[in-house]
Amino acid sequence: MAQDRSVVAVFVDVRGFTRWSEANEVFINLDAFVTGFLGILKKRFPAPAHTIKPLGDGALIVGHLTGVESRREITALLAKLLVTIAKVETEFDRLCADFGKHVGHAAALKLGWGVVRGKVIEVGDDWAGHNLNKCSRLCGEARPFGLIIDRDDFPDLPREVVLVPQVRRLAGIGEVRVWVTNEIASQFTPRERLRETPEVHVAGTCITEDSRGQIKILLARRAPHRRLFPGLFEGCGGQLRYSEEFDEGVRRHFRQELELDVDVLTGLHTFYVIREANEPVIPGIRFLCKKVGDNEARSENHSELTWVTEEQFRNMSADVFVGNLKHELIELLLRYRDAASH
Repeated sequence: MAQDRSVVAVFVDVRGFTRWSEANEVFINLDAFVTGFLGILKKRFPAPAHTIKPLGDGALIVGHLTGVESRREITALLAKLLVTIAKVETEFDRLCADFGKHVGHAAALKLGWGVVRGKVIEVGDDWAGHNLNKCSRLCGEARPFGLIIDRDDFPDLPREVVLVPQVRRLAGIGEVRVWVTNEIASQFTPRERLRETPEVHVAGTCITEDSRGQIKILLARRAPHRRLFPGLFEGCGGQLRYSEEFDEGVRRHFRQELELDVDVLTGLHTFYVIREANEPVIPGIRFLCKKVGDNEARSENHSELTWVTEEQFRNMSADVFVGNLKHELIELLLRYRDAASH
């Protein structure tokens, strides 16, 4: 009878096996090599906590879960799995070296791994389901060798583990957010199969203008407990969402953070970059915006919200602003004035 099971599924495959096994010295000794490899897997993924299904030059490994693991337990599970995989690879390298010496033919082989977590269907002694299909496809993506993990199944990396976040397009499955090892990340992958996910920021500075052409600028002082730029003045903004246009992101941030509606002046923008030690570079684009409606600005993430005149703004020190905001805003205001005069 078929049953749903919560599992960690691992596909492992020997890279370079097919061509290597065609050599005569290898072919007549393949049983010993495959038996040795399966012995390593059985040792490191012991029953009854795991079930191993041999698949030629690879295997499917199913680890049994309760299905109610907490996020912290899931991260701890991944940490333990990574240690086990590292031990398998060390012993596999030793197996290859010993086999090469024994048969007189080098065994320069590596392993590719795919890892997912979720529901599968147990049918007798076999397994089926979408997650196994995805796991197999991820293992196929792990080239020339290395490890690829479903990032939605394992959202947090264990401490001191460094993997590269990517989005892979898998045939018949679609886009999958993954963690990959450097060997995989450094390989050329056709655009059709890979979508990079850099962090991109958008920001806006809100202004109002009275009938006499007098401009006021909304400034928000970051709370002192903020990790980046505590106590400095900024406009409003943050990370751009997937499939979101620049102006949509700016309007969303103003509504969520300051409870304001704004008109984004898309023709008036400038670029900026956030650079922090030991952090990836974050590119951004800043827009000039005009307040819409009668709502008053409010924010729990800022210690001060204030409207200043253009003269007051120009008299403020550039050091009290995030990054190069003062000079960027002066440039945008000059362009705004110039556009209004034509």
